Amino acid sequence: MIVITNWKMNPNTISQAIRLINFYKKLRYKNIWIAPSYVFLPILIKKYKKYFIFGAQNVHYQDKGPYTGEISIKMLKNIGCKFVIINHSERRKIGEDLKLANQKIKKCLENKITPVVCFGEQEKISNLATLKKLWEEEYKILFDGVNNLSKVKIVYEPAWAISTEKIGPVPIELVNEFLKWIKTKANLNVLYGGSVSFENIEDYLKLNLKGFLIGSQSLKINNFRKIIEKIKKYMV
Repeated sequence: MIVITNWKMNPNTISQAIRLINFYKKLRYKNIWIAPSYVFLPILIKKYKKYFIFGAQNVHYQDKGPYTGEISIKMLKNIGCKFVIINHSERRKIGEDLKLANQKIKKCLENKITPVVCFGEQEKISNLATLKKLWEEEYKILFDGVNNLSKVKIVYEPAWAISTEKIGPVPIELVNEFLKWIKTKANLNVLYGGSVSFENIEDYLKLNLKGFLIGSQSLKINNFRKIIEKIKKYMV
């Protein structure tokens, strides 16, 4: 069971990042993937690559060129990144679209880096038929021309359910509907994200998921410890 931690713009210093990683080490759970800020990646990978898998929170769709402020897949690969989070709703909010995400997925696969692709509706929708139509549209654009889907990890994480929205989590029944629907498309490794906490994770563990994408709770030591403990207990 994979636990991917998305640190977003946290913490503020490398010493704080190292303290957090050292805490992760004490949990003795080998399947933690970590996506820190770009500025911490080279140091953390060099120091902790024997213990964890590291990835980036974003990547540019071109290998090189006049793209001020961007990071290329080659740069990430050269420092030892193993995965990239793509299509996160917070990227969508600042203007990135599904076609751009599709290019990033292909770029990752070309370079043998795992795309961790966020997927889901932007607004809460009650009608399941309408929702499935939106899923179909998103899937068609996001994975257009992507052949090796077995190398992709998809995270069902509707924008309305992420912690910053303070509305989630997604009902278990809806996540199960998504799992049944995605099986009709491809045999994808499906994770869940969206307000995952130690209080609700046991319900999601009952579903056929391959892991979780965890944001703010991965930065709260006591809460994250409880999450890992419940996952370990479930896997025994």
